[in-house]
Amino acid sequence: MANENKITLNFYTITSNFNDILIKLCNKIIHLDESFYINFDKSDYKNEADKFLWTREKNNFLPHKVYGEEISSIDKIILFDGCYNKLNRLERFKSLIVSPGVKIKKFDVFKKFLIFSYSKNNLFNTNIRNQLDRNYFKINWYDEYSSFKWKQL
Repeated sequence: MANENKITLNFYTITSNFNDILIKLCNKIIHLDESFYINFDKSDYKNEADKFLWTREKNNFLPHKVYGEEISSIDKIILFDGCYNKLNRLERFKSLIVSPGVKIKKFDVFKKFLIFSYSKNNLFNTNIRNQLDRNYFKINWYDEYSSFKWKQL
């Protein structure tokens, strides 16, 4: 399969709080020509992130929507909880950010996945890498060695 047709899987092992990383990611997303869904495993975590994105930075907020709200053509970030296969997905949203704790059964529907896990949970290991078929996926592994500093493995 040609590289441009492969699904990109970016695995991130993190030590920083995910919401702090999310702020930095969302600041970049609003300047990109991409739109992202952000997947949480529980509605409480989604609601916490929603509030965090609206109130974290003084005199500023990160524009986003929660799944179920009316989405306009300028919206680039949608938060949701549960299984992404149950979304009524908008075609322009080709990327998915997966928060720690979310379990993904199958990598499909989206062209790019950014998958986060806390390093203390030790979820990303060689078993995952060996199970994924490199013919269908472009796979990258990143480790946060210091706050917001990454090394590719």
